Amino acid sequence: MRRHVNPEPEPVADVAAVELRRTLDLLLPIRRQRLNRSERQQREQEQTLRQLETQTDRAGEQLNERRQGYQQLRAGFAAQNCGVRQACYLLERALEQEQQALKKVHSGQLKLHELTQAQHDQQQRVEAARQETRQRQRDVEKLEFLLQQEVSE
Repeated sequence: MRRHVNPEPEPVADVAAVELRRTLDLLLPIRRQRLNRSERQQREQEQTLRQLETQTDRAGEQLNERRQGYQQLRAGFAAQNCGVRQACYLLERALEQEQQALKKVHSGQLKLHELTQAQHDQQQRVEAARQETRQRQRDVEKLEFLLQQEVSE
């Protein structure tokens, strides 16, 4: 009787599994680094948004104060100058003060509008950063899952 020597074939799957494991081990630190960078950028964007919110609140308060000041100046102008004989330069000075107060109100409105727009734009950047972080987190979780599956098998 003849004996057939059947040498044990090299497990191809094992070589592929080892290569897959090496690749996953190589990718995982890269993905974690990307996740950390994304989280840091998200925190920075959120901090910028909080700063803009604070600035917007302050600008709104300043605008309200300027409006009140303007209204008081305007009411005082009418009370002090209507029906009173006085030098023309005094009337012009009072009118100039009122116009300066009105300019401050308009500049406050413009500043508030710009800050509100910047806040809106920053909110979109924050949302994009959050989405990026979620995606990076999913990437890391997928690799960890694949590595866990490799260990289980």
